[in-house]
Amino acid sequence: MVGLGEALLGVVFVLVMLWALHRLSVIVRATLALWGTPTDDTPKLTDGQQVAVEGQVTVEESAAVADRLFDAADGPVGAYIWHAWTPDTGRNTYDFDRGELRGGRNTFAAGIEAGKLGVSTHGKQLSIDFDWLRELYDTDTLSDLDIGDPVSNTSLPTFVTRHLWDSIYISLETAIGDCPATQLRDVVNLRTDDISADAYGIEARGISAGQQLFILGEVKEHNDEYTVTGTDQTPLLIADTGRSGLVSQLWWRALKYALALISAAGLFTLFVL
Repeated sequence: MVGLGEALLGVVFVLVMLWALHRLSVIVRATLALWGTPTDDTPKLTDGQQVAVEGQVTVEESAAVADRLFDAADGPVGAYIWHAWTPDTGRNTYDFDRGELRGGRNTFAAGIEAGKLGVSTHGKQLSIDFDWLRELYDTDTLSDLDIGDPVSNTSLPTFVTRHLWDSIYISLETAIGDCPATQLRDVVNLRTDDISADAYGIEARGISAGQQLFILGEVKEHNDEYTVTGTDQTPLLIADTGRSGLVSQLWWRALKYALALISAAGLFTLFVL
């Protein structure tokens, strides 16, 4: 007969397995889209077409408060993904992008801010629509973000969260921004006036003008203007690491989630069955 402790362990292991399976299914979807859509430098754009292109980013309108999150040397930032974090006391992680060891961070909210931007390739301009990602992850907005609320600012375990910040569909490493939440006092909702600048922060990864960007998605045409977005049939993939960098990230994550699945299944068998 299975005891209460074993039953609780079993629930945890099952949740981890379900989380790993879900993440692996997302990787499979993204990988199949990449395999089925070769990069086309001169695509013939038609409505509903699935395309994969790599080109230079153009920014008509910068994303909200990008100037406070990113270094001026990054240039105009047309869009960025962000997450709101609190310190994870007692845990340090190595930041490979910055080349430094820093304190661990727990994410409690995440979203995307965008102005007007697109990709220019061989004389063709493709705008980028992020609505599919917003709906898929039910993203937050900085203007609605509550800072200092002990309920909404609670970080849940990884396997029960679904933050855009951790999205498999996005790989951004070039423009990295960070600031204390108090620096955005006029944007976010601060619940108290004496919040420590070290207690809450906003980290972001951006898409800036002039950088090379790989995108895969479905073309939408309106009045001879073309936009790339995601749909139920075609995910939106975005990477400033190029197509090869995105593929490497997918394989690395697939290995990580496969190990998590195997480990959880093994522990379930050992301690529960």
